[in-house]
Order: sequence, then C-alpha cells, then structure tokens
Amino acid sequence: MLAKELDAFEIEKLKRKPIVQKLLDGNWYQYGKEPELQKIVKASSQAIQNINDIAKHDFDKALQKIKVIAPNIDASVEIYFPISSIEYPENVIIKPGTFINSGLQILSAGIVKIGKNCFIGPNCSLYTPNHHPYDKILRREGWQYDAGITIGDDCWFGGNVTVLPGVSLGDNVVVGAGSVITKSFGDDAIIAGNPARIIKNL
Repeated sequence: MLAKELDAFEIEKLKRKPIVQKLLDGNWYQYGKEPELQKIVKASSQAIQNINDIAKHDFDKALQKIKVIAPNIDASVEIYFPISSIEYPENVIIKPGTFINSGLQILSAGIVKIGKNCFIGPNCSLYTPNHHPYDKILRREGWQYDAGITIGDDCWFGGNVTVLPGVSLGDNVVVGAGSVITKSFGDDAIIAGNPARIIKNL
C-alpha cells in the first residue's frame, strides 16, 4: 500500500523539502541522493560490526555499546549477538524486560517500537521501507518511503519472523516461526503463515 502517489508534481514539491521533514512526514525520498542518510547507515553498519566483534570476547561490554548508539533501548533489555543490522539506531525504541535473540535486522528510517516483556526469536527482521510496487522506473530511481512498526507488550516471535512496513501489533500477540506479517493485528492472538493470519484468539 502506497503512502501517496508519486507523480511529476509531487517530485517537484519534494525537491524543496528537507530530508528530515520528508522522513517525519512519511514522504517519498531517494536514498541514493541523500548523503546525510547514507552517512548514518554506513556509520551504523560499521558500529554494529565492531560491536559484534567485541561480543565474541566481552558480551556485557558489547551490550553496553549497543545501548550507547541506540539510546532508546531500555537498560534492562537483553540482546544476543551477532546483530545483523540496525540502520538507524536512534529510531529504535525497546521497552523494559524484552529479550531479543541473535540475528536481529531492522532496516531503514521508520520508527520501530517494541513493547515491554517481549521475546523476539532468532533472525527476525523488521522492515520499514517501501519501494514503488508497479512503476519500475521509479524503483530504478531509488524512490522509497518509510512506515513505522509498533509491537505491543508481551509479544512472542518465533524464529525468522518478518514484519513489513506500517504493521502494528497489539499486546500478547504470539507469532509462529517463519511468519511474514503484512498487516496489523490487535491484542491477544496467535498468528502465523505467509501472509500471517489469525490462528487463534487468546
């Protein structure tokens, strides 16, 4: 689902808008033409790789360093290494008591919120960017926009769960391993599949 259509008029309008405002408004932008964003992503990639190396010898020190580059992760949160990527660490909010297993991947500039006391299995991926689904020229030109992800309290993800842009999950949602979540769900449900669907209400 597109945030809005992208035509010649909209492109001209976006040229006059600062990138920070585009991100805040959920507008289209061209990552390849935004050196400020490229700098953030490349720096975070290097930082994550360095922290993964530290974790091989000093887990606690690595965990402390993650919370320095991602200051909105609560001090009580436990994250296992290696981390695959967190492209915009300051845009990730994780509340107290949550555990995240190894292989976490969080892509692009949308805000990602994970609630209290969640269990996130290994190799889970949270994707906030959207590209144009049916205009290949706009895809070639690198146009994209971000839609944030919200995960409620007491959620449990099995391994290899993928969450797509704009998804919101309520509290106490259990997600089967290997699921692809393409739409939002409310509280108290078991969901699974590709695309994920309700298996049982709790």
